[in-house]
Amino acid sequence: MKTLVLCIDRDNDFGEKAGFESPIIGREENLRAAQALALADPEDSDANCLFAAIATYDKLDDAEIVTICGDTHVGMESDMKIASQLDEVLEKLKPDRLILITDGAEDEYIIPIIESRMKIDTVKRVVVKQSQTLEGTYYLIKRLMDDEKLQRRFMLPISIILLIWGISAILGSLSIGISTILIVLGIYLLVRVMHLENVIAKIGKEILTGLKMGRMTIFSAILAIFIIVISFVSTAKVMAGKEIEPAEYAIRFINGVLWWLVAAILLVAAGHFIDAYFKEKKVLWNYSILPFSLIAFGLILSASLNILVEIIHERSLHSIFTELVLSVPFIAKIIGGLLIAFIGSVLYHIIEDMYKEEKE
Repeated sequence: MKTLVLCIDRDNDFGEKAGFESPIIGREENLRAAQALALADPEDSDANCLFAAIATYDKLDDAEIVTICGDTHVGMESDMKIASQLDEVLEKLKPDRLILITDGAEDEYIIPIIESRMKIDTVKRVVVKQSQTLEGTYYLIKRLMDDEKLQRRFMLPISIILLIWGISAILGSLSIGISTILIVLGIYLLVRVMHLENVIAKIGKEILTGLKMGRMTIFSAILAIFIIVISFVSTAKVMAGKEIEPAEYAIRFINGVLWWLVAAILLVAAGHFIDAYFKEKKVLWNYSILPFSLIAFGLILSASLNILVEIIHERSLHSIFTELVLSVPFIAKIIGGLLIAFIGSVLYHIIEDMYKEEKE
C-alpha cells in the first residue's frame, strides 16, 4: 500500500522565503526546500515541520513525500490553491493512505479539504520550542488581531471597555466607569441584535462626506439634535418635583417639547433644501407643504393634549366640553391648524402644477 506523507504550508513560506514552487514532490526536493527555508528564516516552524515529514517518510517502505503551499493571503485564496494542488497530487500518485504533518492550528484548518478527497490515517503535529496550548493560544490571538471581522466583533468592545475603565480610574470614579461600560455594552449588543451595523456605517459615511463637501444638511442636523437635547433637558427640569401621575407627566412632557421638535424638523428640511438647490441645482418643491403641515399638526396636537390632561383629572365630559372644547384658545388652535393645513395644501398643488409645466 502506497503512503503519501503530506506537509502543508498554508501561507506559502516555501514560495515567498525559499523560492520553491509547489507542489514539492520527492525526498530530495523537499530536503532542499527545508534547508533553504531554514537558512532564510531559522525561526520559521514550517522548516521543522518539513524535516519531521522527511523523518516520517524515511521510516516507511512504500511512500512518497509531498509539500503543498497555499498563498500569503491566508483564507479562501490559499485554500483554493491547496485544494487544486492536492487534486493534482492525488491524481498523479494515487496513494492508498495519507499521513498529514502540520506545524499547528493554522495548517489544520485545511483538514476538511483533505478529508473531502481522501481519508487521513494519522495527523502528526510538530510543535517547536513551545507547548501545544501556548502555540494554539498564540494563533488564536494572532487571528483576532489580523482578521478585521473578528476585530470588530471581539477586540473593539474589549478595547472600549479597557479605555473607559482606565479613564474612570484616572478620574477616581470607578462606579461611573462601570456604569458607562454597561451602557456601551448594551448599545453594542443592541446594534448587533438589530443588525444596525450597515445603517450606522452608512450614516457615518454620509456625515464624513457632508463635512468634506460642506453640506448644510449635516450642520442643520447637528443643530437640530442640539435643540432636541436642550428641549428634553429643560422640560424635564421644569417638570421635576411635580407630583403628578405618569400618564399626565408624559402628556405634559410631549406638550413641552412639541414645538422644539417641529423647529428641529424644519431646520433639517431647510438644510436639505439648501443642499439640493446649491449642490444639485434642484428645487425640492414638494418641501413647500412641510412647514404648513408641521405647524398645523403642532396646533391640533397641542390643543388635544390639553384636553387629555383634563380627562386624566377625571373631570366630567360636560364641563370639559363647555369650558375647554368651546373655549376660545381651543377653537382658535383647531381652526388655525385646519386653516394653515388648507393653505399649505392649496399652495402645494399650485407649485406642483407650476413645476410640472416648467419641466414639460
